[in-house]
Amino acid sequence: MRVATLFKRLLRLGGERVLGVELEDEDGIERVVVTVALAPRRVSRCSGCGTRTGSAYDSRPGSWRHLDMGRVRCVIRAEVRRVCCSECGIRTEAVPWARAGSRFTRAFEDTCVYLVKHAPKTTVAALMRIDWHTVGRMIERVVAEHAASREGDGLDGLVRIGIDEVAYRKGHRYLMCVSDHGSGALVWASPGRSQATAEAFYRALGPERCQQLRAVSLDLHGGWITATRAYAPNALICADPFHVIKLCGDALDRVRREAWQALREEDPGRAAFIKGSRFAVRRRAGNLRPGDRTILDELARDNHDIYRGWLLVEQLRAVYEAASHDDAMALLDDWILAALTSDLDPFIRCALTIDAHRDLVVNAITQRLSNARLEGMNSTVRLLSHRARGYRRLSSLLAMITLVCGRIPVALPT
Repeated sequence: MRVATLFKRLLRLGGERVLGVELEDEDGIERVVVTVALAPRRVSRCSGCGTRTGSAYDSRPGSWRHLDMGRVRCVIRAEVRRVCCSECGIRTEAVPWARAGSRFTRAFEDTCVYLVKHAPKTTVAALMRIDWHTVGRMIERVVAEHAASREGDGLDGLVRIGIDEVAYRKGHRYLMCVSDHGSGALVWASPGRSQATAEAFYRALGPERCQQLRAVSLDLHGGWITATRAYAPNALICADPFHVIKLCGDALDRVRREAWQALREEDPGRAAFIKGSRFAVRRRAGNLRPGDRTILDELARDNHDIYRGWLLVEQLRAVYEAASHDDAMALLDDWILAALTSDLDPFIRCALTIDAHRDLVVNAITQRLSNARLEGMNSTVRLLSHRARGYRRLSSLLAMITLVCGRIPVALPT
C-alpha cells in the first residue's frame, strides 16, 4: 500500500488527496506532517456561518493538530482559501476535518472533550500535550456546534420540568437549573435564583410552550411559585418532597439542640446523651441500626420531645405513600393537626408553612414527582466546579454543565 493511501485511510479523508508525509523536528519535538490538497473544484463555504461563497479572496497555508501517532505528534497541512462572505466578511473557508476557528481536527477535539467529561482539564491538557485554556475553548466550540445543529433552542416538547438551584461559588453565587423529567437532561441554566430568573426562563420558553407544561416540581421558593403561576397557569406546581421532608427534619434538629442546650448546665451527662442522638434521630425507621433503636427506645420511655418529633417526621414520610388525592389530602391534614398540637414550636412553624402550600405537597404525591434527579445533577455541577478548583468565567462553567448534564453526545473517533 502506498504511503499516501495509507495516511488517507488513517486520517479518514474524503475527496482530499495526500501530497506527502514528512517527519519534522522542530525545537526537539518530532512530528509527522501530512500535506493534504483539497479538491480544486470544491464549493467553498464560510467557516463562520457555513454559507456557500462564490468568490475567493486569496489563499494561505493552514495547519491542524491531529491525534498523536504513537509518541509522535501529527499535523495536517493544507492550502486553504480565504473567502468573502456577505455575512461574516473575509473568513477562511471551512475544511471537513476541523471546526471553524480551530487549529485542531475534529477527532482531536472530540477526544479531549470526551476525556474532560470524566477528568480535570489539567489532566487532559497534560495527557494530550496542549494548553489548559485550549481545552476550555474546545468545550465551548463543541457546545456551540451542538446548539447550532439542533432544531430550535432545545426547549421544545417540555411537559414536566424540575427547577432547582445550585451554589457554584462562595458568597451565595447560585445557578437556577431547569431539567426535563422525561429525558433527565438539563435544558436551561442561568445565574441567579430569584423570581426574575424564573421569569427569564418562562420568557425564553414562550407563551405557547408554557401552555404545554403539565407539571413543575420545585422547592417552596415563593418567587418561583409566583412566576410559574403567572406564566404556566395550566401546570400543576409540585413541592419537592426532599425539601418538605428536610423542612420537617430541620424542625426536629432544632428540638434536639434546644433540649441539649437546656441540659448542659444542670445535667452534663444527659446533655451528652442528647447530643449523641443526633444521627440516630436523623435516620428513617427502615434504616435504623441496633444502637439507634436503643437510643430511640430510651427517648420513648422518657416521652421525650425528641422522640415525638422523630415520630412526626416518620408520619410525614408516610403521607407520601398515599394512593389517591383524597387520601393524601386527608393524611396531610391529620399530620398538620398533629404538628400544630404537639407543643413543639419548631414543628408548629413547620406545619404552618406546609399548610400554606398543602396543594403543592399533594400535587407532588399524586404526580409522583420529585427533584431527586435534579438534586443528583446538582451534585454533578458541584463536582465539576470543585474538580476544576473553580471557574474564573461563568461562561466556561455553563459550557461544561451543558456538555455533561445536557447530555451532548461526544463519540470517540474509533
